[in-house]
Amino acid sequence: MTERPRALDASMTLLREVMERPLDPGYAAAAAHPRPRSQLRTAITLILAIAAGIGFCVAVRSIQVPQRESEAVSHELREQIEHRSDAVEQLERSNAQLAAANAAAQQSLLGTRGAALGEQVRELGALTGELPVSGKGLKVTLDDAPGRDEVGSDPRTDDGYDEGVVLDADLQVVVNGLWAAGAEAISINGERLTALSAIRSAGEAILVDFRPLVPPYVISVVGDPSSLQTGFAEGQAGPYVQSLRDNNGIGVDIATAAELTLPGAGQFVLRQAGPVEESPVSTAKKSSGGHK
Repeated sequence: MTERPRALDASMTLLREVMERPLDPGYAAAAAHPRPRSQLRTAITLILAIAAGIGFCVAVRSIQVPQRESEAVSHELREQIEHRSDAVEQLERSNAQLAAANAAAQQSLLGTRGAALGEQVRELGALTGELPVSGKGLKVTLDDAPGRDEVGSDPRTDDGYDEGVVLDADLQVVVNGLWAAGAEAISINGERLTALSAIRSAGEAILVDFRPLVPPYVISVVGDPSSLQTGFAEGQAGPYVQSLRDNNGIGVDIATAAELTLPGAGQFVLRQAGPVEESPVSTAKKSSGGHK
């Protein structure tokens, strides 16, 4: 009797199906014959890409607009400052011409008898800064450290703003040191200093008699060069300037000049001080020993 062949187990049939045909017939047919993408879907994708690009461009432009507006405002302010500075210089030249004509007319009226008086007036005018002067002396130049020429920084919010930048206090120390060293006349960037001059700051600008100056700051000094250099170095201003150069990187240059011409500050308004007369009541209180 022959044995019948053994039937295959159903689990083996399932395993063979998985091994030989891993994909479902529907997926296999879809993969073999893919459907073309519709034109509508392509158009929608293209429109969305264009919209995203436009939105990105608008966002970048909106970020750059404030900076461009700030640059435009800064440029306009510079032009206004230059224009008004030129106007002030023209008025100063006209004022100097009128002062010279006035002095000549005064000398003509005084005649020979008033020659000594006229000479005294000229000497006083040179000492007070009203009239221009010329002579040998020194040129002291202070300039900001390299890389500190940015425009638009705010000294109120920048903690390191004063590092490497010439401040109004620095000019005050240098000018006072030059006066103490025996300077006869001083000007900063063409602005003559007098007993009524003020050196102060307003924002980023340094003002001398309400006129803004820009670096480098050239301090012209009329006087004996050797005595000026010696007195300046021995005073408090000499070590101060050396510290500015060594610690803050501020440019400092001191050079002698054989001939300097400093402009006049113009005519002054006469002022006179006098004692205040005491009233009889205050005199009586003092004599009685004051308040009780």
